[in-house]
Amino acid sequence: MRSVFTSCSDRALHIFTSLFHVDPVSLCLAFLVVPACVQAMQPGRAGRAAVLCVAALATVLGLSPAVQAIALGVIAAQDREACPAVWSVPALLLSVLFPAQTFLVLAVLPVLFWSALVRQPDEEKEGGAFPAVMGILGVSLVWHAPVSVPAELVAGLGAAVIALLGRSVLGACRPGDLGLLRPALLMVLVVAAQAEGLAVCARIALEATLLDLSLLVLTAVVGRVFPALSVLRLPFPPLPGLVVLWLGIHAALGMAAGVEGWSVLGVVVALLLGLLSLSDILIVGWVLRSWQGTVPGTSVLFIGAASLLLPALVFGMASPVLHFISGEWVWPVWRMGGGDGASLRLPAFVLTGAILWCVLVRPWRVVGGIVQAASTLLPALGNLLSVGEGLFEEAPSLGWKMRSVIVAGRRRLRVLRGVKAPVLPDLRQGAVGLWLVLLGLVLAVLGVMA
Repeated sequence: MRSVFTSCSDRALHIFTSLFHVDPVSLCLAFLVVPACVQAMQPGRAGRAAVLCVAALATVLGLSPAVQAIALGVIAAQDREACPAVWSVPALLLSVLFPAQTFLVLAVLPVLFWSALVRQPDEEKEGGAFPAVMGILGVSLVWHAPVSVPAELVAGLGAAVIALLGRSVLGACRPGDLGLLRPALLMVLVVAAQAEGLAVCARIALEATLLDLSLLVLTAVVGRVFPALSVLRLPFPPLPGLVVLWLGIHAALGMAAGVEGWSVLGVVVALLLGLLSLSDILIVGWVLRSWQGTVPGTSVLFIGAASLLLPALVFGMASPVLHFISGEWVWPVWRMGGGDGASLRLPAFVLTGAILWCVLVRPWRVVGGIVQAASTLLPALGNLLSVGEGLFEEAPSLGWKMRSVIVAGRRRLRVLRGVKAPVLPDLRQGAVGLWLVLLGLVLAVLGVMA
């Protein structure tokens, strides 16, 4: 009887593992997806959040490329400002025919980040419709494509960042939240380090990835109530954004020092991480400046607690995942290692400062105190950080030849925009059926070719 029960359970486990990704990294990403979908939980839109959550979990955990393409199509259909169908439909259909290929991973990324990076953001839709969910899905795409070439992924992501910045400078428009691309870039380092046998470097890059995703999820869940929490993404001490940047740069330079062929590429990744951190400064400054009203003291206390506890909490909860990557248990309560002998003693500094503040200031006996002072300084910080937006207020003065090329390109774009295109109806309700029909056609073609 026991042998029959054991065989049945083994068969069920085999079926489960044949349908879903069950590695610790995929399960951790799935764990982050659920709170990230809370951002879509608006009054009267609970069904939309449920559809988004199920589709995102299917994308992260599904082994079948067809299921992943259906799920991504459903998610893209929830946003009316999403990537145009002329790009998204072929990219998703080709991802079924040629799964996990480098050029298709790069082609699917615009489907995720189009509304956040290409469309002009406004106050109500800063960072796109579901920025945290899209960041997690971008990491999942890279993690589930081990046959892709990391160098080509880095080149594609770097070209996208430069192109988006150039578009913002030449078009005199504020850039989108480029920091959403940083988790995917860090996951490229994880995959590359694992392929080269550098387990410690892979663990450091994964630490930065998980902490960066946790910051995105935290700001997405409670950002509407406490907009000041976006400060946590800044690369300044003692904020967690500095930890992400420091770990990412050390992982990139570790790849440059330990892998032949990554000497230049690792430095390029480190520079890209620094550039994306500068983009975070602009985004956070805009959020703080657009926030009307005073910053409550609870936000200040929340920022202080997150600076003290968030890295240790994230790494502690993700220790099984990090142990799966490098065979080490990580709980950086006092200091964090960079994998090359360097250590960041930011937790020790923050913990010591908090103890001294509690002992000397005794905040429970003082009304306001440093919390009230910080509440008045945060709006000024927003004005200071938004100074860099002056770079995008006016297009630069270029030479005659360069201007003629740009004008000719704009004329071609106007001609393309003038072509009458059919107005598509709202496909959000019938998105599942539409993608099932399209993928049925693809699978029929595959059957004929077989």
